[in-house]
Amino acid sequence: MNAERRAIVLAAGQGKRLEPLTDDTPKTLLEVGSQPVLDHILDALEANGYEQVAVVTGFEHEQIEDHCASREGLEIEYVHNEDYDTTNNIYSLWLAREYATDGFTLVNSDTLFSATSLGELQDADGSRLLVETDERLDDEEMQVAFGSEHIETIGKALDGGDTGVYLDDGDGEYIGVSKFTADDAERLFEHIEEFIERDEVGEWYEAAFDELFEEREIGYVRVDEPWAEIDTPDDLEGAREEWD
Repeated sequence: MNAERRAIVLAAGQGKRLEPLTDDTPKTLLEVGSQPVLDHILDALEANGYEQVAVVTGFEHEQIEDHCASREGLEIEYVHNEDYDTTNNIYSLWLAREYATDGFTLVNSDTLFSATSLGELQDADGSRLLVETDERLDDEEMQVAFGSEHIETIGKALDGGDTGVYLDDGDGEYIGVSKFTADDAERLFEHIEEFIERDEVGEWYEAAFDELFEEREIGYVRVDEPWAEIDTPDDLEGAREEWD
């Protein structure tokens, strides 16, 4: 299996801020533009030649597995996070570590993006994150700070706090899609293991990214195509308008 054609999709969460829409339906199965968010993601992966996808499930995992059962063109495997309601995505990613040993692409299952943007990420050398550099940020977004051609740090409210900041050429937002070479993936999971051993399973996986950035030169690709992260009803409405 070509490591550059392997992806991990994190789809364990319920999406409680979207209740009641997610009372009985995983967030990634909410429809945008006539199909669920997950199908947009899988379409983009397939369009870029991916062969294997590991989907980490949790809430209503049977629905996701049933939904993907008839899908052709991708080899889809599942990793179930039984503790999805008491852990964060760092633990979900840890559970899928066997799929990352030779390098992988990571996708948050509540993110919509174009196949073109994913292709640009794939074409770029080395480990990189997809980032947005043109929008206003507040303490909800996962911000990145750039240094030269690489990312120096990542986290929420790096500069602006709850007042928000306008981006310049030195700051951006990580949109939830990234790729890592085999060597960087190995080191990333060593950091993740340290979080797990300390029982810090409530962290975002970006906390481990931040430690990796201190040691490795991890680059970025700027997103020029439309994209959306769906956390709230307003996010969902905006995505449906964009992908109508």
